[in-house]
Amino acid sequence: MTPTDGQAKPPRTRRNRGQDVIEAAVRVFHKKGYASASIQDVAEEVGVLKGSLYHYIDSKEDLLARIFEDSAGHFEAMLAEAAALDAPPVERLRSFARECSLWYLRNIERVGIYVKEWEHLSGKRRKEVVRIRVDYERNLAGIISDVKEAGEAGPDLDVNYATYFIFGALNGLPDWYRRRGSDSAEQIADGYAGMIVATVVGAR
Repeated sequence: MTPTDGQAKPPRTRRNRGQDVIEAAVRVFHKKGYASASIQDVAEEVGVLKGSLYHYIDSKEDLLARIFEDSAGHFEAMLAEAAALDAPPVERLRSFARECSLWYLRNIERVGIYVKEWEHLSGKRRKEVVRIRVDYERNLAGIISDVKEAGEAGPDLDVNYATYFIFGALNGLPDWYRRRGSDSAEQIADGYAGMIVATVVGAR
């Protein structure tokens, strides 16, 4: 009997073409830079006609905005997960630092776009990205403040400086990290988490 005789066929998985477009744009924008890339480049990467892309996006800038929104959703989820942990504040900070570092490393092309290309957005899209970035910084500052209030950091710790310092370290990952390197993403994430925690608690 053949595998299909008397047996129900497994349901066919439907491809999410909209997500395919976003992932293709990430590859193209990372390789060429947003300013130099074109909708035609993205269409060729997806393997469709240029006109077909407009079923999923309004413009190249719309595509960039969607990459930002998608990335921001992951950042917000990681912050919320860390904040909800039933653990001392310093361990919540460590958890966020490791998970965020690991996500950055596993999505280094997307992160490079997030860090370097946001100024190409305009109007309402730019305002929304600025709002997202401010909220992201505020939420991380809240976790650091909890560490300070718990007495696990010195009273002289400047929470804003610590927040900017940590984001500077994370946002610098696309400048040097290469997947072909000898250290795994997990090793680097562990190291970054330790250094981030030391930055905060070392203020004692």
